[in-house]
Amino acid sequence: MAITRIDPDQFSCLLESVYESATNPDHWRVFLHGLAEALNAKSGMFRVIDERLPAIRANVHYNLDPELQEAHRNYYVGREVFIEALRNFPCGYVAPGELIMSYKQLQRTEFFADYMQPQDSYHVCGGLAMRNDELTIKFGLQRDRKTGPFSKEDASFIRRFVPHIQRATRLGHLMDLAEQQIASAEQALESLAVGVILLDERERIFHANTKAEGLLEQRRGLTSIQGRLGAAHGGDAPRLRDMLAAVRAKAVLSGPPVPETLLLTSAPGEPQVLVVACPIPPTKPDFRGPWPEATVAVFVSNLADAGLLNHEILVALYGLTPTEGRLACALARGRDLAELSGEWEISRETLRTHLKRVLGKTGTSRQAELVRLLTGKAWNLVSLLGDDTGGFPRQPVRHT
Repeated sequence: MAITRIDPDQFSCLLESVYESATNPDHWRVFLHGLAEALNAKSGMFRVIDERLPAIRANVHYNLDPELQEAHRNYYVGREVFIEALRNFPCGYVAPGELIMSYKQLQRTEFFADYMQPQDSYHVCGGLAMRNDELTIKFGLQRDRKTGPFSKEDASFIRRFVPHIQRATRLGHLMDLAEQQIASAEQALESLAVGVILLDERERIFHANTKAEGLLEQRRGLTSIQGRLGAAHGGDAPRLRDMLAAVRAKAVLSGPPVPETLLLTSAPGEPQVLVVACPIPPTKPDFRGPWPEATVAVFVSNLADAGLLNHEILVALYGLTPTEGRLACALARGRDLAELSGEWEISRETLRTHLKRVLGKTGTSRQAELVRLLTGKAWNLVSLLGDDTGGFPRQPVRHT
């Protein structure tokens, strides 16, 4: 059967559906529907197959029986003759089914009798969109017995879409990874016991965790002024401005990310608020991945807050192993090595080795110093910076 004539506008619509699928996977079904109508097919499908099992990772289809699709996922994926036959062909190969497997040979299979025939899928045309050692993406159209087989011209038309399908699939995968990275990063910021505010090069706020949003709304030391970070108390504005300017300069120079600190004026009866601002150099990947516009990270905490980081956060912040993270948390809770040795059934010598590694990774030199760092008091986060702490007071702060 000759291919249906398609005008350029119809082809453009099909191509648009392919690329829209990168951001909205539902458009793969729209593309299959349009392609099926163009080639007088009754149905179509995309399948992502895990070759190691085999198993269906994803199945997008148009006008196929839902129950049989579930049966394919649970049973027929291991018996689909076209998957096995296509192993002999290169990636991007598209052909009428009769050129992949003879119709007589197909009719003798369980897959045809129990899966294809009940859906009136007597003829297929498709092939491999992508394939690697782990995954195969197979796609195709189906026709009923009355309509008859696909032609080589039909296959040639479908083949024109393969490079675009490959690009859209890769783009969709990259966008999924980016979304996962952002979600993981946001979750990490939410788990911190301090407010976190990310600023761009113009000091505009483009991300704040829930704790920081609460501090800004309540004007606890800081506030948002037309989308920019500002001081809630007018007297703090010049100091905050100077601090952020110094941090931005460090970010541009891509030097060591040494933080600047500032204690803000507190209202009567309110605890003081500490602001620690860190430059994010252009080469720093931790924030640049999910938030490429970030130049400054601002950490905000009032001095009445206390709380321990969990060991997962310590692992992420300092590059500790899970064992080192658990040891650091246990020591910060007041446990000692002798007690932990008996409870964990680990020799004290081994624990001392872990402790030495923790001290090295956290930049501390003694166990007491490590405990001060991890006991949740915000000022201890900057107590190891030396003398150039941006006016940070050396005397103990009295809580109001």
